[in-house]
Amino acid sequence: MTAEPVGPLVVALASLKGGVGKTTSAMHIAAHLAYAGERVLLADGDRIRTATAWGRSGNLPFTVGGMASLSQAGKYTAVVIDSRSGLEDADLLDLADSCAALILPSTPDLGGMDKMAQTVEVLRAAGIAPTRYAAMLTMVRPGNDRELSDARSALANAGIPVLTQTVRLSEAFRDANNAGTLVKDVRSNSLAKGLWFKYERVTEEFIAMAGANA
Repeated sequence: MTAEPVGPLVVALASLKGGVGKTTSAMHIAAHLAYAGERVLLADGDRIRTATAWGRSGNLPFTVGGMASLSQAGKYTAVVIDSRSGLEDADLLDLADSCAALILPSTPDLGGMDKMAQTVEVLRAAGIAPTRYAAMLTMVRPGNDRELSDARSALANAGIPVLTQTVRLSEAFRDANNAGTLVKDVRSNSLAKGLWFKYERVTEEFIAMAGANA
């Protein structure tokens, strides 16, 4: 007989570097989980509380709270943790231990990739299995296929797992933030709905990761 899962599905996002689309990713993963029927809490651990400000409109299909809201995680079936940028090693490892899947957003440029690789080094040194985490390439500049290809090659050579789906750089995400809504609801940008579906595929990938780790 298969045991029923205990507690909510927990996914976390972490990055040593700011400005890599971590909060945008957390918001849209939380939204896709909510539209899939989950009761979702997004726990905002970032210093500047972007997710909290984003959620004040009341237009989102999930709850946004601070890290203290994790004490009420049992009320939810899924929790997305938007951790603060630049976690200390001990906090990063605690986060990795507490979630079913740890997503490491990174821009495909040298600065983003270097910081993400440093994060992976900490996880490897602590014996965190590579099935528990994956890089996600975000803010990919349109038309810069060489940069993206080089980033994927670097990740493969370093043995760092990476999600198949990437997310391009677009002002549609900024517009969604400013309006307190999701990118799918941005009417002024023709790319918005396509970006929304990219996060649907991101969410499907991390759910598969989490299921493999259950």
